[in-house]
Amino acid sequence: MSTFGIDFGTTNSAAVKLIEHGEPQKYGDEAGAPFPSIVAIDRATGEAIAGRSVWENREKYSESGNYIVVQSVKSLLAKDEIWTTEEGPWNPTDVASFVLKQLSRRAETLGLEPIRKAAITIPVDFSARSRLALRTAAEQAGILVSTFVTESTAAFVRYLPQLRHCRYVAVFDWGGGTLDVSILEIRDKAVSELSTEVMEIAGDEIDRDLATAIHRRVMESRGESIPIESMPAVDRDNLRTKCERAKCQLSDVSETDVLLASYGGVPLQFTVQRDWFESLIGPHVDLAIEVLAKAIQKARLSFEAVDRILVIGGSSKLRLLHARLRNDPRLSASLQFSADAEWDVATGAAILEQSPGAYEIAESIGVLLSDNSFYEIVHSGERIHDTPRQVRLSLVEDARQANIVLGKRESANRNGTIEPFLAFGVDTLGFNLEPLELSYMINRDLIFRAWAESATVGRSSMVQHEFSKLRFTYHL
Repeated sequence: MSTFGIDFGTTNSAAVKLIEHGEPQKYGDEAGAPFPSIVAIDRATGEAIAGRSVWENREKYSESGNYIVVQSVKSLLAKDEIWTTEEGPWNPTDVASFVLKQLSRRAETLGLEPIRKAAITIPVDFSARSRLALRTAAEQAGILVSTFVTESTAAFVRYLPQLRHCRYVAVFDWGGGTLDVSILEIRDKAVSELSTEVMEIAGDEIDRDLATAIHRRVMESRGESIPIESMPAVDRDNLRTKCERAKCQLSDVSETDVLLASYGGVPLQFTVQRDWFESLIGPHVDLAIEVLAKAIQKARLSFEAVDRILVIGGSSKLRLLHARLRNDPRLSASLQFSADAEWDVATGAAILEQSPGAYEIAESIGVLLSDNSFYEIVHSGERIHDTPRQVRLSLVEDARQANIVLGKRESANRNGTIEPFLAFGVDTLGFNLEPLELSYMINRDLIFRAWAESATVGRSSMVQHEFSKLRFTYHL
């Protein structure tokens, strides 16, 4: 039996297939790296291309005027973007579906089976609309989403044999588009996310900074003052590609050369010293470590309470990051650096697909009543079910609208503050004790949906709302 896990990323996407008693099989681009999540759409024909060749020539495609180039589509799934071609429109769901199709076709190119069913990872704060769009994109690509799993939980599961003894684990996932930090609590084979933090500076930003710095040095040596934005698109693409490779090489060597046959019509040879490069990225690395520290503090833990810091993602390979994490006196936890950093999340998702667990809600949900009491409708620890439930409420005074307020409370703070998270009004006839029907459910995409109506007014009074930022525990 084979199972698939997909890490649909902001900059790169990866798929991993697990087979019983076999080595994991990786689905990425032709070079064996994760597949760039970038698509170029021909304005005239509506045909699309994707992958490494588009990534390495993205400026050229963008400036040609013949293509619509869509990057970071993961961040666009909740938006009403439309890209128009002569053959019809594309939206973010279509673009995401195209990327997922390429992962599946890559498997067929290798003589393997296409991806028909998979667990797909998502950020913990992924919006309800984004989750629905991603599920739809997968279906359009011929892939059934068996479950969504948070990226940090998937990363933890990838290293479960080494982490079973831990109580608190920090997952530091620094990729091409973002840094995502999650603080996990492990208790009785259950994984709970205590806090998360995100930083929008990652590998792509580092590549841009290095390219810009080299450009400035080259212009100074030539006695020219051409801004990098005014260089030919093909030259900017080539420089960015070379800088990405140099960044990776400098984790192992003290210097490397960036060579271009032509940059502004003149050959370019620039030696990048590791010390100079690390002086450029030092502020980014320091900020990343502060994001980690903030996530630990947000989880209300001492630094000493964290048992392990799991460092994954493509940018986690930076030598300077390793050095500064080891030398930070606050971080006494054992550091665990991945040897397969760009594939860990997809591998963890495939493991969960192989031995699926179940979600349960990590906080109580209830209705805030007029006397400020909390009427619990979903208990902390309940397993997720996709079946609507109902509760009957009533007005306590004459009013033409009922205000329904839903709140949440962590199980660890049963006597603590209730946090309202959803409020909406329902039209009524306005008489005292008028009955109201509140229906609710937590669906397969981990989205809380609520809808309510006046029992006397009927369906015309119905209002519906959804909320996706609840906390869950995953039982292994």
